[in-house]
Amino acid sequence: MSDTPDIKLIEVLSQHYSETFELLHKIVARRDRLFLYILLVIFVLLLYMSSPSVMSEWVNTFFNKQVNGAPNSNMLPLIDVSVIGVVLLLGLLSLSHTYFQTVLHVERQYDYVYQLEQELSSHFAGRAFIREGDHYKKYRYRFSRWTKGIFWILFPSLFFLFIVYWLIFLYTQSQAPRIFIIVDSLITVSILISLCLYVWALMKKK
Repeated sequence: MSDTPDIKLIEVLSQHYSETFELLHKIVARRDRLFLYILLVIFVLLLYMSSPSVMSEWVNTFFNKQVNGAPNSNMLPLIDVSVIGVVLLLGLLSLSHTYFQTVLHVERQYDYVYQLEQELSSHFAGRAFIREGDHYKKYRYRFSRWTKGIFWILFPSLFFLFIVYWLIFLYTQSQAPRIFIIVDSLITVSILISLCLYVWALMKKK
């Protein structure tokens, strides 16, 4: 330790570091959950694209059962198939936008944690508070690059391809009324804009 008067400063920094690190882990867990939710919604959208009528039948059967207590094949569909597509897209927009914000927040928090570690480790001759900084670079750097490759390059690329595939489906195979196609297009463009801004922010940070 450098000087006795620095003890109070070290205590404050150490407590703040612990709180920041705990908060970071919660944010990372949230990011991972959002990632899984996005994959789930994309999977459901792919099922919807493969057979919209079957998806509509499943959903309406479920709601008919909730209303009547048992499925009733004679009842008219409660939810139009086009509405299902809009709801799924809105869910994807909300999840993806929140996910992008969370990933960028995680990266900013990691930078802040590194700064705190540098400040704290300077009082211990670089032998303590190096878990996420020096220790990370020595033992987990390659795996970190692979992980970033997945989240920064592979996932955005596949997400973009999915959006393109969805637009092709929307204008070539979808039987939805024109108003729903317009709404779906606006939501899809919003997702695409969020994705582009997200990738741009990552590349700028890199």
